[in-house]
Amino acid sequence: MILVLSGEGPTDLGTRRPNETGRGFVPGPMAWIVDNLLALPGKLNYSILELHANGGDCVCFLSETELSALKYGRPRFFPRESGMFGIQPFRANAHQLGKHALAVARERGAPVVAILFRDSDGTNSAPRTLWKVIFESIKAGFQLAGFQSGVPMVPRPKSEAWMLCGLLKREDAGRDCLWLEEEPGNDASPKSLKLQLAKHLNCEPTADQQAELVRDGTIDPALIDLPSFTAFSAELDRAYALAAQPLN
Repeated sequence: MILVLSGEGPTDLGTRRPNETGRGFVPGPMAWIVDNLLALPGKLNYSILELHANGGDCVCFLSETELSALKYGRPRFFPRESGMFGIQPFRANAHQLGKHALAVARERGAPVVAILFRDSDGTNSAPRTLWKVIFESIKAGFQLAGFQSGVPMVPRPKSEAWMLCGLLKREDAGRDCLWLEEEPGNDASPKSLKLQLAKHLNCEPTADQQAELVRDGTIDPALIDLPSFTAFSAELDRAYALAAQPLN
C-alpha cells in the first residue's frame, strides 16, 4: 500500500529535510497516528512509515506548496460551493490530491490511500458548523476527482486537541475531553491549545517531540475520544477497505 499525504506543516503530517540522498520525508505526529491506525491487526499489521524509512518507498508526501503547484484539470462541471466564504480551496486541494493519488496508483500498480490534513481553526466568533463544512468540502473534492480512498483529516479546532486528549486519556481513561473541541483555535489566545499542550508537557514541544509521543505510545490513538477524530477514523477505515478495489 502507498500513502499519499499532504498537510500544513511539520507538526501535522510532516515535512521534508535534507539527508544523504536529498530531501527525505520526516513524519509528523498526525502521520504517526495514521500509521498506528493502519498497522492494527486486520489492516496492514505493519508500520508503513517504518517500511518507508527502511527504503520501502511507500509514502508520497506533498507540501502545501507542491500541492498548490499541481495542475490536474478540473471536470467541465465543477459546481460552486454554497455556504461559508473561503472554503473553496479545501475542495480544490482535495480534488488535486485525489487526481495525484489516482496517477500514483496507476503508475505503481498498487493500492493508495490519500490523506489531506487541514486544521479547522476558527475563533470563538466562527460558526459552529465550520468544521463540518471543511470536512465535507474535502470529501467532495476527492469525489470530484474520482478517487474513492481519500480521507479528510480535520481536527477540531486543531491537532493539539487530539494530542491533548490522548495525553489526558492516558492519565485517566474515563476523563471527558469533549471540551477540547470548544477551545479557541487561535494561537494568539491565552487559552490556545498550543499553550495548553506546552503547559501539560512543561515545554513547547517540537514537531519531532510530538511525533515521538505518538510513535512511542505515550499518545495512543485508540484513546482519543473526540467527534472530529472519530469522523477521521471512520473515513480512514472506509478508504482502507476501498483501496484494494480495481481502478476505473
